[in-house]
Amino acid sequence: MADYKKQVAGGPLMAVDALGRPTPDTQSGAPKSRENRLVGMFYFLWLGEHGRHKPYDISKIMAEDPDIGHKPESPLWGGYGVYHHWGEPFYGYYYSNDEWVVRRHMKLLMQADVDFLFFDTTNAAIYAHNCKLVMRVLQEYHDEGWKIPQVMFYTNTASGKTVQKIYDEIYEPGWCKDTWFCLDGKPVVIAVKEECSPECREFFNIKMSQWPNEPDKLGGWPWMDFTHPQRVFANLDGVDEVINVSVAQHSGNIRFGDSVLYGETSNCGRAYHNGQNDPEPDAWKKGYNFAEQFDRAIETDPPIVLVTGWNEWIAGYWSGIPERPVMFVDAANYEYSRDLEMMRGGYFDNYFMQLVSYVRKYKGTDETPVYPAVDSVGVEWEKSLDASPAIYDCFLDGDMNRHAEGQGGVIYTNFTARNVMDKIGVMHDQDSITFTIRTKDPLTDPLGAGSWMKIFLNVDGGEGYQYVLNHHTRKDGTTTLGQVIGEGDDLTTVDVPDMLLRYEVRGDVMKISVPRAVIGLDHDDFTLWFKVADSREKYRKVEDFYDKGDVAPLGRLNFVYRGE
Repeated sequence: MADYKKQVAGGPLMAVDALGRPTPDTQSGAPKSRENRLVGMFYFLWLGEHGRHKPYDISKIMAEDPDIGHKPESPLWGGYGVYHHWGEPFYGYYYSNDEWVVRRHMKLLMQADVDFLFFDTTNAAIYAHNCKLVMRVLQEYHDEGWKIPQVMFYTNTASGKTVQKIYDEIYEPGWCKDTWFCLDGKPVVIAVKEECSPECREFFNIKMSQWPNEPDKLGGWPWMDFTHPQRVFANLDGVDEVINVSVAQHSGNIRFGDSVLYGETSNCGRAYHNGQNDPEPDAWKKGYNFAEQFDRAIETDPPIVLVTGWNEWIAGYWSGIPERPVMFVDAANYEYSRDLEMMRGGYFDNYFMQLVSYVRKYKGTDETPVYPAVDSVGVEWEKSLDASPAIYDCFLDGDMNRHAEGQGGVIYTNFTARNVMDKIGVMHDQDSITFTIRTKDPLTDPLGAGSWMKIFLNVDGGEGYQYVLNHHTRKDGTTTLGQVIGEGDDLTTVDVPDMLLRYEVRGDVMKISVPRAVIGLDHDDFTLWFKVADSREKYRKVEDFYDKGDVAPLGRLNFVYRGE
């Protein structure tokens, strides 16, 4: 592990989410990093692979006609067999072959410290093009030195044939071998072992497909558990091995759509806790069920936690029974769905941030180092980055633009990328804090449109930011210090009166200092959270950090610099 790049310069990324929940570190309750603890994420590859029609969004359809469940032939529905979204993903109604989206998924899951993905191939389709895309992107990150989530496949229907196809198309040719998730020296696959060929039994470390309505299996790996609290499943030697944590759960064979369309109360939605679904209108935004499930995993402490899930989003529209004629099984609306990925509006990134926190509580995290003051931040220009005691690595693909088809033929575009961060160095002396930023290519004109090389500062460990370095850049080598006056996720910023800072750019390196006293960090043992962002469009709210320009680190999370 020590050879991998660290985005965090030896400590965890930090933030306070929109509900006021701080991510934990070793100073606030998270354990130190623990060995032999792994988190896997159920990852879907199927968006756009079962019909490329306009998006049918169940939540929006219900808002238009609350009695739609009793109108199976309504034109608002897409018809039998057509897949419907339960809500709108933050990145739009995208297809799984949208590389721009895949790259953001992988970076977010890396920042969350997820160890592996288990692809949903339970219905006999392996989505070869899409899984190879994910693996190719991960291989690229691996080759750059990052610790990546590796991949495996979960099969069930026609398991033997599906495993053979996976072996023939992925493993036998050696596709992106560094992305294979292995245990005991073999790539892991979840399958019905008795159905697999001798060739596959020899090659794979086979874990048993454990359906939630089946008897317990030794070596079973569950994608969901209907039992409350969840069971811990043992390996073939009878030793506790794995538990599932999911966002919401069915009640036996009761479909999620029954709760949304017909008032069924037995399913466990996002707001389920303490033995019942919380009736408060916004309870589904708070992740009560997910928290209760992960608390159980931490209490029982098996070596592997399987999380369901990241990007499912859709469910087939099927014919039900006369009194409940419309049937959606696995996803139906914002309450009865299982996605942790950010949504447009609604819970936004609450569940992603909750994932970050709970992975850290379960696996532990590195301690954040404390850096002593240097004699002077005025070191020679050529040595300023190397002289920084804290250096933060950044992803190098932040200049990728988006131009991809989504549901209904909509073309999603994003051409906000401009300067791409490579490394960020931070140091401080008694008077100032200095940032030295190296970019992938020579820096663009600082007077360009949008948000040019802004450094967002959180000096109090609370929600949001208090200051922005480089708020208004000037021709004479000076720039203003901005003060954030917006509340919550609002980044509205004004200039601090009579406060100009100097910045300097040479080729691909930028350097800027800020007096510690001005930002309230002129005391010993201070902690600073920060992020660097550049975009052709302005950053107006926190959600812009997920999809505009290049942001290090991506999304709401922040680098941490502790000084003494």
